[in-house]
Amino acid sequence: MSKNSLFLFTFCISVILLRPMSIHAATRGEIQRFTLLHDRLTVDRSLRERPHTSFFNIDLGISSGVFTLVNDLSNSSDSTSSSSAQKQIEVFNLLSKNLNTERYIDANLEIGIPLPDIKVKSHRFYNSLFYEFNAGILLTIASGSSATTPLAQTYVRKQTKTGFSTIYKPKEDITYQASLYQLTRADTAAKLNTATLAGNGEFFNLDDLNRDHSFYALDFSYQKRSQKGEILLSVEELQLLSTTDVKSLYGSSPLLRAEYTWFLDGGRLLYKPFVGSHYRKWYPLHRGIYGGLHMKLKDEKIPFSATIKASNQFITLMPQFKADWFHFSYTFKNPYRNPQDDIWVASLHNIQITIPFP
Repeated sequence: MSKNSLFLFTFCISVILLRPMSIHAATRGEIQRFTLLHDRLTVDRSLRERPHTSFFNIDLGISSGVFTLVNDLSNSSDSTSSSSAQKQIEVFNLLSKNLNTERYIDANLEIGIPLPDIKVKSHRFYNSLFYEFNAGILLTIASGSSATTPLAQTYVRKQTKTGFSTIYKPKEDITYQASLYQLTRADTAAKLNTATLAGNGEFFNLDDLNRDHSFYALDFSYQKRSQKGEILLSVEELQLLSTTDVKSLYGSSPLLRAEYTWFLDGGRLLYKPFVGSHYRKWYPLHRGIYGGLHMKLKDEKIPFSATIKASNQFITLMPQFKADWFHFSYTFKNPYRNPQDDIWVASLHNIQITIPFP
């Protein structure tokens, strides 16, 4: 790595780790926070797998303690022997116990069908059809108008993408990927007090996701590789044409991303330090800065690799197993600063299983 490259990498990591938190709970919004968490997971997924290149891909991320919290609420409100007042007291105690905490769930499922390659002279296109389903939930328990009135703030979103993707390599060192698809999105947000939670016994109701915002969208990425490294520029979910009058709370802001990776030879190991940034209108630019390191043995017979990634809020560890026909990874995303925006954030566990195209 050259001195200039080393300086750039060190500077970016310093910004990531030392940047102060600048948005406080008073201005915190569930959609804003959900978007940031979801986009970070989107970047994590792309670091492990190229999009739309598998028969089957399932990726599930869950915060620690989320199932315990949901189960405790159900138990507090389901008791037939308790009065309404007693149920409210139990729910109040549950919210107070978890005050100023957040929980997050993100589930992604994709099914793909490879199409015949298209070759025009020296140009080759690798094509596929895909269907992708994503569902996400953010639950924050925070103080309402006073410390004695805790509220459960929820944001729930589901979306599907159905479309066509192509990978085009005009040269060995340049790769373009474009995906055209219909995106259908529905979401809902709510603030629930103890009386409401005691009555219905649930933090979120998926039946409320009944108004679909649908539009045609484009993903486009450009990668250029050299002996020293690789640059990636991409835009995702760029709206082309709306097909409904319904608008989701989330809207249709595209995700922008830029990343650079260095190639280093470490004897028996290959090292790939990287820095990058992603941005969408729902969060400040500095929140999207990240950096890290890919590590892999040169021996191709050993299908294990590992990635370490840092943002200004989380350290992410991603060990991965990659055989020709099966990929598996486990990701542990741990907050190294807490609270974040005055909210205590739990660690996030993620499992991904992929059956890639041959």
